[in-house]
Amino acid sequence: MPDSLLHLLLPNVCAVCNRLLVEGESGFCRSCRAEFDPFALSTEGEGMLRSTIAARFGSSFAFERGWCSYLFHKNSPLQSALHSMKYGGLFSLGRVFGRELGELVAASGSAEEIDCVVPVPLHPLKKIERTYNQSEVIALPLARRIERPMMGHVLRRKRSTRSQTGLSAGERRVNLEGAFKAVGDVGGMHVLLVDDVVTTGSTMAAASKALLGAGAARISLASVALALKE
Repeated sequence: MPDSLLHLLLPNVCAVCNRLLVEGESGFCRSCRAEFDPFALSTEGEGMLRSTIAARFGSSFAFERGWCSYLFHKNSPLQSALHSMKYGGLFSLGRVFGRELGELVAASGSAEEIDCVVPVPLHPLKKIERTYNQSEVIALPLARRIERPMMGHVLRRKRSTRSQTGLSAGERRVNLEGAFKAVGDVGGMHVLLVDDVVTTGSTMAAASKALLGAGAARISLASVALALKE
């Protein structure tokens, strides 16, 4: 039975191992969640995010603050969960991850500096294919937690791009060059840009460039996971 159908019929099962959830568990059982690799401190996640982006972009991509919940590992329970969220129709997992990210941002004391939350958009055709944008699903509970508006309409994906999976850092940058366009008013705003996974930062960089070009004053970043890529 496909996982998406299983979770439709039995919504209270773990998204990784399909074990029935008990009271206090949300999305994942305690055993699978224990195999995730959370950053011990929000500053640790931010530091690794800055190092990852600086290694690819130097000082050409500067951002204000950064938040990541987990370090991504291949063939891990977290990868399975993110894959199910993104491709398997389990969009409810995005709400779980979004609430966690919202708590992380709120606990940092910097939420009041943010003006709006903007999810990284999918191309319209890809959104029709998947029926939802996982970044929007993550961004909404995050925005609610920090009491800031989610502005999903201000950034648009102008052209469809090939999957970033398997591309080198240079290929990722070329793939996303000019892919985004800001279509709403972000003039003078501090924008919190949200995506599910950051690998080289190319998606965030391209989206940030469009927002800054439209007058955004500052950009901060939030993602569920950071995947280190050699």
